[in-house]
Amino acid sequence: MNDSIQPTRRDLLAGAAAAGALTGATVPVSASSPVPIDRIVRRSDGFTVIAGPEATHVRIAHPGVASVLRQPTASSIRPGLDFAAQLPLPGGIRFDEDAQVLRAHADGIVVALDKRTGRLSFLTPEGERRIAEDEAPVTLEGVVTSRRQGFRIGRRERLHGLGQFREPHAEYRDKDVFLAQANSDAVNPFLISSGGWGLLWDTGTAAYLRSRGDRLGYHSVAGQAIRYHICLGQDMDAVIGGYRALTGAASLLPRWAYGYWQSKESYARQVDLIEVVKEYRRRGLPLDAIVLDYKYWGGNANFSGMKFDPTAFPDPRAMIQDVHAADVHLVASIWPAFGIATTLYRDMAAGNHVLPGDHWSGGKVFDVTSPAARQIYWRAIKKGLIDIGVDGLWTDGNEPELRSTGERYGTSASYAANGRITAGPIDENLLTFSWYQAKGLSEAMRRDSPAKRPVILSRSAYAGQQAFGAITWSGDIFASWGTLTNQITAALNFSMSGNPWWTCDIGAFLVFHRYPDALSDPAYKELYVRWFQFGAFLPVFRAHGTHVPRELWQFGSPGDPYYDALESALRLRYTLMPYIYSLAAAAAHDGDTPLRGLAMDYPDDADVRDQPATFSFGRDLLVRVVDRPMFHASENIQEFLPNSAVQGVLAPAATVEYYEGADFDRFVSKRLTDDIKMSWAGDLPSALAGKPYSLRWTGRIVAQESGPTRISLIGKGAIHFMFDGKTVVKGDSGTSVADGANGGVSFRGHEGDAFYGFDVDLVAGRAYDFTLEQRQVTADAVSLWLEWITPSIRARQRLPKVAEVVVALPAGRDWYDFRNGIRFKGGDVARIATPLATHPLFVRAGAILPLAPRSDRTGGLADAIELRIYAGHDGTFLLYDDAGDGAGHLHGESMRVSLAWNDASSTLDIGERVGRFPGMRPLQRFEVTIIDGKGGHAGRTVAYDGTRQLVTMTGIPAIT
Repeated sequence: MNDSIQPTRRDLLAGAAAAGALTGATVPVSASSPVPIDRIVRRSDGFTVIAGPEATHVRIAHPGVASVLRQPTASSIRPGLDFAAQLPLPGGIRFDEDAQVLRAHADGIVVALDKRTGRLSFLTPEGERRIAEDEAPVTLEGVVTSRRQGFRIGRRERLHGLGQFREPHAEYRDKDVFLAQANSDAVNPFLISSGGWGLLWDTGTAAYLRSRGDRLGYHSVAGQAIRYHICLGQDMDAVIGGYRALTGAASLLPRWAYGYWQSKESYARQVDLIEVVKEYRRRGLPLDAIVLDYKYWGGNANFSGMKFDPTAFPDPRAMIQDVHAADVHLVASIWPAFGIATTLYRDMAAGNHVLPGDHWSGGKVFDVTSPAARQIYWRAIKKGLIDIGVDGLWTDGNEPELRSTGERYGTSASYAANGRITAGPIDENLLTFSWYQAKGLSEAMRRDSPAKRPVILSRSAYAGQQAFGAITWSGDIFASWGTLTNQITAALNFSMSGNPWWTCDIGAFLVFHRYPDALSDPAYKELYVRWFQFGAFLPVFRAHGTHVPRELWQFGSPGDPYYDALESALRLRYTLMPYIYSLAAAAAHDGDTPLRGLAMDYPDDADVRDQPATFSFGRDLLVRVVDRPMFHASENIQEFLPNSAVQGVLAPAATVEYYEGADFDRFVSKRLTDDIKMSWAGDLPSALAGKPYSLRWTGRIVAQESGPTRISLIGKGAIHFMFDGKTVVKGDSGTSVADGANGGVSFRGHEGDAFYGFDVDLVAGRAYDFTLEQRQVTADAVSLWLEWITPSIRARQRLPKVAEVVVALPAGRDWYDFRNGIRFKGGDVARIATPLATHPLFVRAGAILPLAPRSDRTGGLADAIELRIYAGHDGTFLLYDDAGDGAGHLHGESMRVSLAWNDASSTLDIGERVGRFPGMRPLQRFEVTIIDGKGGHAGRTVAYDGTRQLVTMTGIPAIT
């Protein structure tokens, strides 16, 4: 069979510079022919099953949580992070047994062992089976994997979670997912079901998940053992609670981190950064954080050396003092790679802590799994950044990035090519780099800077990072309406995988690819406004990107519709801050989830659950993002082909082959890829640096929908594209220039690129064979982009006759339009006008919203807090406050006030204040108002001294 379409594990993981670096036999395991059980050993925390050469260890890790480790009996390998080992023995396990089944009964879960097959089932205490091991996993063609495991699940469940992907699935039923890290793909391998279970596939390495009907199959790419954890619960919140009990409670970020972060690539001088802060304060615009992106250290030889370039930043300590004087906080970029001129590099190299592969900057990445290396790392960070006042750390490129992390297969290959790290073979530890980094930084920050809560902005993720103050952002995304929609889905799946802290580059990191005129293009400014409105309801609200500045005044002046719309969204965020900080505290202290996919609260209402771009923020707010243009059509409407559309002939992804020379002269390497895009020289194997090259992609493009489709190619050099057996593109751009696009399109209009396109009538589900070849005589000149315009993309880009969107409102309670108080019946469909400054925002009846209007920074609770009550249902809310930073809240230094609305008697019960903290306001003024859909009403003012008060809202005159 043709080797080029039958990739092996070596093809998947071996790096371009070390194609044969990985060794070790593959051991496919199938339970279809079970090995007889030799013995079963009961333990106080579970049981162990010995069957031939393999042992299965089952541990009840926590109420409702079971952990399974399956490995060769002679092996001491411990895959993943062994979260269960960190938990105290729960005890209280009761066994019962018959001829066929052994059952271990524990609080919240029953684990049943079929003694004939060795397979496990996981049941509720009432005996309802939620998920069970399958006799064999769903088949995965085309790659050799080391371990695999199948499961049986319910037929009607919704599947979510798994972290965040650039091209996400709204849910995973009947889907394939490659669980691997990349820039814009952050894996937290926790799959959660609306059927009351969650599964954390904790092998620590890349894997494939295939869902078909009532069957799941996991296929790990490396390692001789598997570990997974099952969490059971009555609903998704309870299941996420089990996940956090296992992997760690979410850390409460400092209050300022829930305010607005202003960022860009990059503030090049000390004076520029200070001036931005001052301008926000001059304008009275809310701001809590300013972000210093990379390059503040100077050239690449000093890359991430934790020192400032003295020419551009002559006095960084004074700069930070100026920022703090404006009541703003500074977050600085750091990387896990260091330039060769840095002291940090020399210290790491002396300790043998650097990986052999080159980083794109010319420096080296360090072995983050080494405790000694993490200590060296922290010492440099503390001396260079923390000790002069930096408030938070932005850990960029931590998949980790070496040459490039444009997509998952290449990222896995380039990392694995480095062989071993302290934790073991890299191919068995592909997912956990950012976890080790965040853990080390968080522990050090808590120890050495106890007055500050850890804030770690991370481009990657793994299970448990929520415990470290880690916020994941979605990487270097491209501006388009399709990307905005995908980011909403990505955010919700990430949140449902158990980590509540997520954000993205508002407006996208890369703009010029589709909007070369950027801020001169009203189509981009409209997209930015809608993205900003979405960002205002993310756990962390942060604007960032390259080349196109993001400060509000870049979009106009007061009175300009874009500026006014951005200011409106920004002020709304701060108005909601008492509500937001209370939600954050509930996530940290009570295991709650602020950003909520509608499947969490309305799993059985398909009309509500499946509507696009809609989610809950807390349980009381329903947000509908406007994710299509209403007023200005974009000129370039093409979108990247989603990963699911790029497949191999007999493999889960296409194959890309690399050759030295412009005419396929010498084969260098090949690997899988599901992304047909080359955006900069770092996307090439290091063996091709400085050389002419040739590339060949082979695979299939699977149509996602039927109808006329425009397929376009952009690129440099000679391009030949065969699609469905026909040559559709054959051209040459002529003389190319190595323009150093640096990770994306950092130039306007694709200078030097040729543009090609053809039209085809696609049939949904059909796979079309393709071969794409590129020949490039100019070394390091890299540009190749395959995109399409499908019927649905074209339809979404047509401007509507009326600027409005439709929202299906959940039944059971009435809903109010937040902005005008109009009341809608639950279960109805609302049509909401969407002028530029407005997007649909609904409040459910019974909600008690604590609001702080007229604030331009987070601070503490304002002198006067509005308690806005939405009539029509009883309701409750738990208002929270603390010092806003430091560890006091972990030791009881906080206060909570329970609020309860009785709709029948129109009475608000303000409960007795519980707890206190240094600096707490002894007397709080509450302005209590009621919204009932019948017009505004005057409120009542309550001077609250911490004692219980009943406030009756009857007899208040209406405002005419």
